[in-house]
Amino acid sequence: MDPLPFETKQRKGTGGSPDFQLLLRRLEAAVTAEKGRERLAGILSREAVWKRLPPESAMRWAKLAQIMGLCDLSLQVLAWVNTHHPQCTEAWQQRIELLELLGKHREGKPVQGGEEPLADLSSEAPRERFQGRGKDPEEEIKGPFAAMRERDEALDLFLRLFQGREDCFARQWVDRQEGTQGYIPVRRPMTPKDVAEHLAGSRTYGIYLLQMDSRVRAAVVDADLVARLRSGSLGPEDRKNLAAEKRYLLDRLPEISREKGMPCLTEFSGGKGFHFWYLFSEPVAASSARQALGEIVRHVASDLTCFNLEVFPKQDRLAGKGLGNLVKLPLGIHRGTGKPSFFTHIADRSPQAQLAALRKAPLIAPSIVADVSASPKGAEVVVHPRHEAWAAQFPELALLGERCIAISRIMVNCRRSRELSVREEKVLLGTVGFLPRARSLLHHIMQALPDYNPHLTDFRLSRLRGKPLGCRKIHALLNLTHELCPFENVPNYTHPLLHLPQWTEEGGQENRAERIASLDGALEELKRAIRIVERFVDRRREN
Repeated sequence: MDPLPFETKQRKGTGGSPDFQLLLRRLEAAVTAEKGRERLAGILSREAVWKRLPPESAMRWAKLAQIMGLCDLSLQVLAWVNTHHPQCTEAWQQRIELLELLGKHREGKPVQGGEEPLADLSSEAPRERFQGRGKDPEEEIKGPFAAMRERDEALDLFLRLFQGREDCFARQWVDRQEGTQGYIPVRRPMTPKDVAEHLAGSRTYGIYLLQMDSRVRAAVVDADLVARLRSGSLGPEDRKNLAAEKRYLLDRLPEISREKGMPCLTEFSGGKGFHFWYLFSEPVAASSARQALGEIVRHVASDLTCFNLEVFPKQDRLAGKGLGNLVKLPLGIHRGTGKPSFFTHIADRSPQAQLAALRKAPLIAPSIVADVSASPKGAEVVVHPRHEAWAAQFPELALLGERCIAISRIMVNCRRSRELSVREEKVLLGTVGFLPRARSLLHHIMQALPDYNPHLTDFRLSRLRGKPLGCRKIHALLNLTHELCPFENVPNYTHPLLHLPQWTEEGGQENRAERIASLDGALEELKRAIRIVERFVDRRREN
């Protein structure tokens, strides 16, 4: 067989020894990309190589063998680590978890090559390594078993939450040479072992959402990039618009879902977009789920130009021999891109942390789904109490955020404590700044910004003259490509404040009671703020 294809570099100062870290990284990349499986299997099987690895690298080697389906080889490597590095507790736990996955401990099978069964693993670990730790050796040995129980419970929970058709699921495949990918049916019920394989990245599975009685336990809003943005060569304006729209989508769609009483889990799909998962406490009719999600999507879809939104399931019932709509299970690896998927609200991207977060996954009652699906367009069925209180306190902002995409995006950035561009500040001041409660509204919106300066905001507000910024000007400033909002019985000059009934009825708003009365007052406030900053700087210098 050819020499190791990845072992091309020698580390300096090591007498020509191979760079095993580089080798492992390239092997991991090749395994993820599913390139040359037979050759990879031959490389992983080279005992002369993996016996030269330090314990941590040998554990990575064993994991790669497991992903490739070489479980016996993986056990052999781990057994070697246990024998030669018994102090490495992680290797004991990895070996036990693999045996649990294979079910060998229940069958009493030996580990590898005539070694003892799992029942005797605790006797292999020397008691000397536990001395001085303040823990009983038996408790140390039981740790991996407790972890296994927790993992089994987490796998069962995953299987219950993301449950599709009872007698069938699907496995993702990819042909990189042909540039094609897809799914093939696996005609049996899904098991915890399948879930473990999916989470480990050795296989990638999807579910057919509709059960055989045409009900669903989960539904999905799929947000995919539009075709023109899927290439890697995007201009600066496209990148900027895409980033802004992504922030808006990830904030606005879950917000509307919560307002409707249907909270969702947001997942990066590993491909070209995001999945918004809606999990039900009991199975609901596919038609009700589809209509409810369609009502949520209706509030957002027209604001998007970089993403297309699709609701799954698309069918109300199964017909003929069809299996229904398919969706990739969350987490795991997307075979087409090699990227892992993850829930965006969990900072820790490790599979363990992502899986543990499902214990707090929100479940939606069927009655809520029925109410939202039956609501006429434009009707608000369920409003989150916190949002209801905010909308009652700031009705102008609530209405503008719902009807004007430009202001809605800016408010999303403010809520997420992101810095506003000069143009975004100009749009905010040039619209909200003309309302009667402009000062209170602007301070409320901007107070979460990292560079928020209330005195500077008051000063800028005092300089406003003329009329609100028009829609065409706002679209040009923010590079928006959406169609302009239609207004009835309005002259050619349109602006976002026309969405407010009081503005339309009263023909404008000239009352600025909350503004600073004069430029002199604003300048005095600004000078006072500068003096405070100067004192702070002087103290820092003294320290």
